Amino acid sequence: MRVDIAPRSKARIMKNLVYERAVSADAEKVGIRLYQVPTGFIAERYLIQGDELMLVQILPVSSKGEFEKFVLSDPHHSVMRAIYMEVRNIVWADGVGEVI
Repeated sequence: MRVDIAPRSKARIMKNLVYERAVSADAEKVGIRLYQVPTGFIAERYLIQGDELMLVQILPVSSKGEFEKFVLSDPHHSVMRAIYMEVRNIVWADGVGEVI
């Protein structure tokens, strides 16, 4: 007996950029992009080094506690403080995890 298996569908996750801001930190530039997705938000923290190498961390914003751990572990926390506050205001202005 032969069974045909349909190929896995590659579902595209639609994301909408709702916030982006960066600051200089010595010879580097560090910033956040915040995307709204069907399940909430995704934050991308990026670092552009002096030699133009870009490093990106992706964080699904699942809870305020997880976000706070991420913020506190950021070595550029002091220069990113205002940016992180703005992200908090966007994500949790209407309650934890509410989509704007």
